[in-house]
Amino acid sequence: MAVSKLVKYLLFNFNLWFFVGGICILSFSAYVRINKADFQITDELLPAVNLLIFAGAMTMAFGFLGCCGALQESRCLLAIFFMSLLVMFLMLLSVGVLGAISRTASSQEIVKKRMKDLLPLSEQPEDFQLAFQDVERTGFCCGFFVGHLDWGNATVVPDSCNCTDASRNCTVLEARKIFATPCMTYIFTWLDRLSETLMGIAFGFGILMILAMIFSLVLLCEMNSGHTSLI
Repeated sequence: MAVSKLVKYLLFNFNLWFFVGGICILSFSAYVRINKADFQITDELLPAVNLLIFAGAMTMAFGFLGCCGALQESRCLLAIFFMSLLVMFLMLLSVGVLGAISRTASSQEIVKKRMKDLLPLSEQPEDFQLAFQDVERTGFCCGFFVGHLDWGNATVVPDSCNCTDASRNCTVLEARKIFATPCMTYIFTWLDRLSETLMGIAFGFGILMILAMIFSLVLLCEMNSGHTSLI
């Protein structure tokens, strides 16, 4: 069968990259999902992360499938590979759309409204309080919107609000220095970075998938033309 070796090995190399890339996507998205409190993952972003986990796992499987199809010159495997890539491309496109939606003003207003429902912070479950205290230490901030007042009163403001960096914006609360900056700015900045990461991954692998689909179609066409010439 007169199949172009160049296209064959280009497709194999692309699928090898898909396999490695699938491992990277799966590892990163699973880590973010497990540590969603540390990454401040909201309910609006969670579907995108879950979809990315599924996309990473499927990319690994389809990368292996494509490698086998290219090496064995199997039309059946290549056809399955092409259709699978098309489905994966549409899924990654939806990840990018979800990431873009999470950055809109309306989406941010929904996040703010849900955060207001959590006030006062001192009445929330202990695991949530501990997770948010880590955010305060990392972001050098205190509370959601109005600083220490979001915790309720001065007696329940945790040590995570203590001003540990003199260069930061601090205030005095009953003989102790605490961060005066609310965490809302830090949280939204982090969400923007996470959204950009999700959209960047979706865009990068989307381009690779388009190229891989083109190579698989070329290989399928050459295999079919070779089969026809033999007949």
